[in-house]
Amino acid sequence: MKWQLIIVILLVFAAVVVWQVGSLFATPAVSTVRQPGAAATSTDAYGGTASGGSSAAKLPVRDWSVLDPTITSAAVIVQGLDDNFPYLRVNTERVWPLASLTKLLTAVVVVENVGTDKNIPISSSTATDEGTAGNLLGGEVYNSGDLLKIMLLASSNGAAEAFSHFVGDTKFVGMLMAKAQAIGMKNTVVYDASGWNDGNATTASDVLALLKYILANHPEILSWTRLTSFMAQPVNSNRINIVTNIDQLSGRPDFLGGKTGTSPKAGENLATILSFRNEHLAAVILGSDARYNELDNILAWIQKAYTFPAQ
Repeated sequence: MKWQLIIVILLVFAAVVVWQVGSLFATPAVSTVRQPGAAATSTDAYGGTASGGSSAAKLPVRDWSVLDPTITSAAVIVQGLDDNFPYLRVNTERVWPLASLTKLLTAVVVVENVGTDKNIPISSSTATDEGTAGNLLGGEVYNSGDLLKIMLLASSNGAAEAFSHFVGDTKFVGMLMAKAQAIGMKNTVVYDASGWNDGNATTASDVLALLKYILANHPEILSWTRLTSFMAQPVNSNRINIVTNIDQLSGRPDFLGGKTGTSPKAGENLATILSFRNEHLAAVILGSDARYNELDNILAWIQKAYTFPAQ
């Protein structure tokens, strides 16, 4: 029995030695440290991996010798929509006033729940209390499709509120909130349809989710915002109402659609989709002093800071 016990101990010892030696030749764990110039993960501030299945070889590569851009806005996201490549992220979860970017959400709710062929009355109070943008007159009735274009191009608060009154203000705000949550705008809150209320708030990430939803489900909304001007006529009047697009991007060949928003509290907001290297590029800028300059500076920086694969 004594010799048998010794043999068992020796066998166990030999097995442990073999296991230790074998582990020295095992495949090493993959490092999670990203080397300069390599494609970044989706959690990085600059650069990212596509979630849509594109191979890393087809994605832009960051040139880390190019310094980060100087950003003066409160929050920024610039991201490719075809490959979900994040070029730039700054304060993406910072809560900020929506201002008239609210009208993009309003347009979605109207298209899905009211439609584009309803008659929407304009009350005298709606035409005057919410500002004169859109040149609406009390007593006029507009086709809902035309009124949507007036709302988006002229950023007409009166048009947005006319839709809200038509449905019922409390009900309409509830529909806006429900849609925001369904889209994934988890940090967005709205109190009115136009953005007149400074309590309407969002994040750059949430606005990006809204742009993605519109592009995928209602590209006609983007098409409307590309119009440089629009001629509308009330269904109960012969008056011609010519509306001009206030977004300075309209008319640019790379502009695929979007919306501006401005208020003393929000500053200058911008949510836009551009054609960039034959792909869709979303840009969300919140709280800027000069949103168009900021956008152009970021686009120029992207061209310098990234090497692009041959197309």
